[in-house]
Amino acid sequence: MKNLFELREKAIQLYYKYDAFIVPVLKLIVAFIVLHTLNSRMGYFAKIDNVAIELIASLLCSFLPSGVILVFAGLFSLLHMYHLSMIVAALGVVVYLIVYLLFLRFAPKASLVVAITPVLMLWKLPYILPIILGLTATPGCAVAMGCGVIVYYFLKIINSNAATMANMGIAEAADQLKIILDELLANKGMIVVVIAFVVTMLVVYFLRRLPIKRNWEIAIGAGVIIDIIALLIGDVIMDTGISFINIILVSVLAVAIGFGIKFFKYCVDFGRTENVQFEDDDYYYYVKAVPKISIGESSQKVRRINRRNSFTANYSDEYYDDGLGDDAEYTENDGYYEEDGYYTEDGGEYYEDDLYTDEASDENREQ
Repeated sequence: MKNLFELREKAIQLYYKYDAFIVPVLKLIVAFIVLHTLNSRMGYFAKIDNVAIELIASLLCSFLPSGVILVFAGLFSLLHMYHLSMIVAALGVVVYLIVYLLFLRFAPKASLVVAITPVLMLWKLPYILPIILGLTATPGCAVAMGCGVIVYYFLKIINSNAATMANMGIAEAADQLKIILDELLANKGMIVVVIAFVVTMLVVYFLRRLPIKRNWEIAIGAGVIIDIIALLIGDVIMDTGISFINIILVSVLAVAIGFGIKFFKYCVDFGRTENVQFEDDDYYYYVKAVPKISIGESSQKVRRINRRNSFTANYSDEYYDDGLGDDAEYTENDGYYEEDGYYTEDGGEYYEDDLYTDEASDENREQ
């Protein structure tokens, strides 16, 4: 266990030391995944469905604020919609504006959540998101996560009706809008997922902030159970057709990720909890202090003691290495360490500045 904590400390120190390089690389990877996933799932506009363009856009995102990833994702998807139908693109602009105003009001810094949520849902991994956000974010991110779910179902409806809408002209614009809006508003699966995710995230958030022991473990376990139960109830009531085998498997992954986040973000020692009481002119304060687990790098200094039998009886048969080279040699007559000018006689120590010789006076020997 000590080795794990040492590895944790090294990883944290490495991140803080090179965060100027690590953060842009992570943003580059996330942006490329988001844009490539959009292009591969929509692909109506062949000119932007290109790895080189995705890399260039991702490179720009890596040096700009994280909200730019959402801007590029929205721009790519709107270009695909416009190539499919101008009416669909216009509706897409309206939906994106509503989503933007919602998350801008409640979670202005959570734009990345809106971009990542549809990607995770396309990969069948959405159930890890409420656990991760509940452990790391604020309740406002629940709105951003709900907006991401709506965007996913909006794009899914467009993909499922792409062949029909591609054959419609401007005259059938009302029919195109009716198809999309009817399916979006009547989508029971979207309603169930939004409610389950929001409830799960809020439960995890408030449980992990409780002043009790093992609050993070309780929050992770309760969040996974509530998410499964909420989705199960929603499927029974609304017949959403959600795959619960996938839910169970992804929930296990969510537990593993949750404990990984706890290990790096909330590593405390409840065995050394202290209760502190103090007061001022107006209040008494009762504080529970739980220390963090912090283990520095282990540093061991080894000092070797060598024995030499080549000395005469007048000299000590032990000497300390003190980091000197192994190639240094002692002479038998005067105990002189030739590499450093070091003498020893009956426990006394002399250095090359006042070397011990037969011609030296007794006073010089004592010095």
